[in-house]
Amino acid sequence: MSIELVRIDDRLIHGQVVMAWSKAVSIKRIVVIDDKVAKDLIRKMLLETVAPPGVKVSVLNTLDGIEYLKSNANDNEKLLLLFTNPATIVTLVENGVAITKVNIGGMSFMQGKTQLTKAVSLDEDDKNAFKALHKCGIILQIQVLPNDSPVDIMTKI
Repeated sequence: MSIELVRIDDRLIHGQVVMAWSKAVSIKRIVVIDDKVAKDLIRKMLLETVAPPGVKVSVLNTLDGIEYLKSNANDNEKLLLLFTNPATIVTLVENGVAITKVNIGGMSFMQGKTQLTKAVSLDEDDKNAFKALHKCGIILQIQVLPNDSPVDIMTKI
C-alpha cells in the first residue's frame, strides 16, 4: 500500500479531485472514509460512479477504513484517502494508521464555522482535531489545487 495523498474535502470526489489531484499523484484507488457517507447508499453509489477511468473507489466507515488500511488488501495500490473532516483522521492515527501529511482542500462555511480562507472554514472541533494532528507531527497544508502554494494551516488557527 502506498498512500499518495490524504485530503480533506467535504465535497469528496468532484472536478478538482478527479481532474487535478488524481493525475498529480497517479492513484489507482480513492478511499472515502466517512461514517455518514458510508451509510448513505445513494451518495455512496454516486461517488463510486464519478471516479476517472481506471481508478477504483471504496467508501468505508471509520472502523472499516482502519481495518482496510491496516490489512494487506491494498498492497499493490496507490491510494488517495478522502475525508470530510479532520476528526476522522485523528481516529485513524490513534488506531495506528500511519499518516504523515494532510492536504486540506475544502471545508465549507456554515453556521458555527469561522472562515480561514476562501475554501476552508473551521469550527472548534475542527481546530482541536488539527491541533491533535499537529501534536503528532503531521504536516497540515491548505492546498486547493496541486499547482497552488501550500499554506500551513497552523499559522491560520
